[in-house]
Amino acid sequence: MSEYEGPECHQKYTVPASMTIEVPKHNSVLKFFNQDGDEVGMLDFNGPGLAFEGVAEMSAIVFMDWVSKKFMARLKEEYDRGFKDGKSSQNTE
Repeated sequence: MSEYEGPECHQKYTVPASMTIEVPKHNSVLKFFNQDGDEVGMLDFNGPGLAFEGVAEMSAIVFMDWVSKKFMARLKEEYDRGFKDGKSSQNTE
């Protein structure tokens, strides 16, 4: 008989009545800073609902300025890519 056989290995399996798994939560905070580096607002997603602290108007300006710059950079990138593709297709004809 091997060490994995015998009466001591034949233990009754117990099914737990309940089980809890807790997933660690991320710290979900979005902070807005003005041009001087001062924090002007903060969106906090950690609680049961969305919370905002700070100067809403200034935070909105900072956020929309950031979105606008990212959008314009993406448009320029796509335009440049299309322009290069268009130019290269003219050279192959």
